[in-house]
Amino acid sequence: MKRYIYNKVSLSLLSSAIFLLSSCYDLTEMSHNPYEIEGNGGTANGEVINVDDDTKYADINLSFAVTAEDSAYWKEYISAVPNDFRSFLYQSYYSQYQRATNLTHDIYSGYGAYNQPKHMNGSPRYGYTDGWSAYRWEDFYNQRCTEYRNILRALKFNDTPDRYKNMFYKTRIYMAFVLLAHTDTYGDMPCKEYVQAKIPEQNNVAYNTQEEIYDCMFRMLEQAVDSIKPNDDSQYNLTDDDICYFGDDLKWLRFANTLRLRMALRISNVDPERAKKEGEAALNNQYGLLESNEDNMQTVPKYAPVSIGGEDAGGDENGMAMCSVAYGGEFVLSWDMEQFYRNLSTGGAEYTIKTGRTGSTTKVIDPRCLKCWYRAHMTSETLAAGEESLREDYAGCHRNAQDDLLSMSVLNYSLTKTQPKPTSKDLNPDFYFNYCRPHVWLGYAESLFLKAEAVLRGWSGESLTLSVEDFVRAGIKASMEHYSVDAAEAQSYIDGVVAFNDGTFQSGDNERILEALITHKWMAVFPNGNEGWADFRRTDYPALEGMYDIETGTVTNTSGDPILDHHLIKRILYPNSESQNQYYQNNAELQEKNRQSTRLWWDVDDTMDDNGNRKTYNNFR
Repeated sequence: MKRYIYNKVSLSLLSSAIFLLSSCYDLTEMSHNPYEIEGNGGTANGEVINVDDDTKYADINLSFAVTAEDSAYWKEYISAVPNDFRSFLYQSYYSQYQRATNLTHDIYSGYGAYNQPKHMNGSPRYGYTDGWSAYRWEDFYNQRCTEYRNILRALKFNDTPDRYKNMFYKTRIYMAFVLLAHTDTYGDMPCKEYVQAKIPEQNNVAYNTQEEIYDCMFRMLEQAVDSIKPNDDSQYNLTDDDICYFGDDLKWLRFANTLRLRMALRISNVDPERAKKEGEAALNNQYGLLESNEDNMQTVPKYAPVSIGGEDAGGDENGMAMCSVAYGGEFVLSWDMEQFYRNLSTGGAEYTIKTGRTGSTTKVIDPRCLKCWYRAHMTSETLAAGEESLREDYAGCHRNAQDDLLSMSVLNYSLTKTQPKPTSKDLNPDFYFNYCRPHVWLGYAESLFLKAEAVLRGWSGESLTLSVEDFVRAGIKASMEHYSVDAAEAQSYIDGVVAFNDGTFQSGDNERILEALITHKWMAVFPNGNEGWADFRRTDYPALEGMYDIETGTVTNTSGDPILDHHLIKRILYPNSESQNQYYQNNAELQEKNRQSTRLWWDVDDTMDDNGNRKTYNNFR
């Protein structure tokens, strides 16, 4: 038996608290400790609600009670749920995109590099900048967890909680999705008290290990998929404010299963037995996985028209387009990605570079490059016109480039292909990084690559109807369709894929097959740096260059951690505000692990050796 009584927090305080907190656990604006049971724990009439939870989900359920007064408050709060849910969906992955994601994950994944010299001694070269990186942590705990907590309490503590069950569990699915991005950034972190919609003790918040967090997320997804009843017209539902799936329960269920499979593969090296159990449960669930690009989990910028899920706002554009084009060329194509665009296939799209007065050179490249990037040496004038020079080629920047190779006045590298305003309100297929382009966080193409790896690992599932090679082919095709690539160019690329023609998939060498699979998956997952970086740390594929320049012996590491002179970054530091958290202060092991060279629980091996060379990997343990 567990009994918790919570007193009401005023609506005005809930909405303003995020601006008043001096640290992410500073609850001094609250009138009392939210865990304190006052007297007999009741209201004036002494009413107490007891919760008896003996289920396997007891430690993640809302296993507490509220007073009758508070229940009345939460019934009124139902009217605020649509706005909170919309914000929870939008801001969780997109809030302060440059500081929280682009300056870290989008670079560490290998997708892009930074061309802004004044930023380079910060996170691009592993230097921890609290004003940048701490934002991700603080936004999650201060704002997103508040939205989540308020939504769940309102949906539970009312006269007809069964009517809100589907909405309750869709919120939980998305919370698991958000938690994944954060634990894969930090590792151990506070989790379960927030999952249970509690308000932790002031400045003394317990951490959970990453293994415990994964267990929590797996069970959240299992419980949600088992609890949601799709197409039940009696259920409370949101359409316009569900800016991901517009109230489609079946899409939410397919998303939850696909997320579960992603997570299962993430732990396949560290806990293969649990990985197989969770993966096969997802693969054999009655609702299936993502079925098409229409099922993609994505964030539609507020700048986008209402018709595609935006708000037709004047700002809040596509985050990567802003970091690249709108900010004058700060974020650019990486050298790694340029090489993969050129070398993974002998087929693809032809493009011409003019030479001299009448000459030209024709090259073949991955068609997605032509959709996503401008050629080098754009200027403010050509960016404003959306026209690139046909005398230039595509050019990627080394992520370990020295300052003399970086310039914001001469744009030597490729920027995102972004349609200029005001025509950028339309989704022109020739400009993938349109300002209103949705940002995909888990897509149909990725789901096909997940199935490919499940087959490679010998997992069983009703939907595993293809070979590893054929699932990889299907994943590439789905990615091409997402980018609106011409069908003939897409087929030319697929037919010319080197790994399909050099015997890789017939070799019987699972590690060799996995490298080809993950490399093409990495290309399809772009521009999701969260997942690109996580999958790279898990598998050590694709073969990205290191930050240490072996040829010159140049060390670019500015973190102060000497291990990172030759090794790659593995996580991001906890924010400085954690020095105020008593649990963190009293946990010497947690403090010792708080280095950017510390591997996460599921990351079983370093990518580089102590000399900065790539190692030989074993992803089948």
